[in-house]
Parts: sequence; C-alpha cells; structure tokens
Amino acid sequence: MADLFGRLPRDMQAIAFRRAAGRTRSVVERHYARFASRHIEVAQKHIKARMRSALDAEGVTLTVKSANIPLNELGASQRGYGVHVRGRGRYEGAFIPKTGAAAAAGLVLKRIGADRLPTNMLFGPNPANAVARTPKVYEDLLSEIARGEFTSVILQQIAFLLSRRG
Repeated sequence: MADLFGRLPRDMQAIAFRRAAGRTRSVVERHYARFASRHIEVAQKHIKARMRSALDAEGVTLTVKSANIPLNELGASQRGYGVHVRGRGRYEGAFIPKTGAAAAAGLVLKRIGADRLPTNMLFGPNPANAVARTPKVYEDLLSEIARGEFTSVILQQIAFLLSRRG
C-alpha cells in the first residue's frame, strides 16, 4: 500500500486521506450509536444527538455527552396511574403538566411528598453510562472498526483516484 500510495501526487494523497478519515468518522459514530442503542434500549437518534466526534492527528475522538435523556423525548404519555413511556414502562404518580413553562417543554414531573410543590423532573437513561462503566471494551471495539474501515476506504480511494488519473 505504501508503494502504491507513494505514486500519487500530494494533492491526491490529501484527498484520499480526507475521504477515508471522514468515512471512518461516520462509521465509528454509527457503530457506537448502534451498540449504545441496543444496550440502553432507546432509538439511535437520541444517542446521536448527544455525541460529537472530531478528527485529529491521533485518529477519531468520539465524545458522548453525559446527560440523561428526558422522558418527553422518549414519547411519554399521560395515563390514569401516571406516565407511560413505550419501551421503558410505567412511572406511577408522575404527570405531564397541562399549563405553564413545564407544559410547553413537555416535562415529566413527580411530586415530592403529598404537597403540590416541590417536584422533580424525571429522566430516562444516560447514553454515556455504558462507556463510563466499561471504557476498555468500547475503546477496543471502536478502534478496531476504525482501523479496518480506514484501511479499506484508503485503498478504495487510491484505486479510484489512479483510475481517474488515466
């Protein structure tokens, strides 16, 4: 591969590296979202909204925001006994306010004690929790995926660029 890559002009090398790095980044994001989605049983879109990746000299850095997903994003609905969230279950005694700022935000609240106030906001799972518990497993898995994807895409891009060169 090094010999084949050495025959390309510098601008083509830069193009091949950029394309391979971008593809590797998107594959790592997709795989993490898929693994975390299966682990915490929520849709991948909720995990993707809380993660960010960056390319640097060492490779792809994936950062997952450590914040719980609000229940209203998971499709909470008011029932007679409290609130039901599909795939997560019942939250007895919880409620979704009908008026005010909390209603506009779609928050799920639960009263503390018998009084009207204070209330606590209820949340769902945390997408960064799985990584925090077992970082080595995720790191090894995602780095192996990134390495394999980068190698295959760089070879594909070299072949493509050489074929276009004539």
